[in-house]
Amino acid sequence: MRILGIETSTRAASVAVVFNGKILAESIRESPQSFSETLMPQVEEVIKISGAFENLDAVAVSIGPGSFTGLRIGLATAKALAYAWGIKIIGVPTLLAMSYNFPNAKVVPLIDAQKNRAYYQLFEDALSLTELDIEPIDEIINELQYAAGDFLLCGDVLHKIKVPLPPNVKLAPPHLRMPRASAVAWCAQNLRRVDNVMNLEPLYVRRSEAEELWEKRHGLPFEQ
Repeated sequence: MRILGIETSTRAASVAVVFNGKILAESIRESPQSFSETLMPQVEEVIKISGAFENLDAVAVSIGPGSFTGLRIGLATAKALAYAWGIKIIGVPTLLAMSYNFPNAKVVPLIDAQKNRAYYQLFEDALSLTELDIEPIDEIINELQYAAGDFLLCGDVLHKIKVPLPPNVKLAPPHLRMPRASAVAWCAQNLRRVDNVMNLEPLYVRRSEAEELWEKRHGLPFEQ
């Protein structure tokens, strides 16, 4: 199955075409421009390189957690393509997709949740060992020293770690630390399910900063 993967949960957007576990093309771009300006050119680029336009079976999209704006743009693009091309859409949890870069290993993906916190989850061989949670970054690191086994850390907040790494914790290789569209596509292939293009939504976990500010200013709970 040929899958177009889209990943926009962090500051770097990536797009890939994967076929039977092989990457036919992948573009990773960190740009000062908005994803709304750069994402479609990336899609066109990888489809042209892979030659897969008429043979795409599905579009897989990272649904979070991560950047609120990035997730909305990525999902809107994936929905538009799936609807226009008449192909399947598969939403992939971001942290699960990140674990696919580390087969046969215990890994802890960390995605920025602002205010020195991170979304995190423990995986082994791409199977979840814990539920998705959010905690201060240094607390996550300190807690790992009491977990059984050796762990790899990946994600976009590794530069924010201020405590020494426990002996059983190491940083993942630099080229595998960030979310990648190819991993999103691989993960989608193994999920063996299809989502509804009309009601697929991002996995935000927490409310956006704008929502929190709205509630603070008005003294009322923000409707979710």
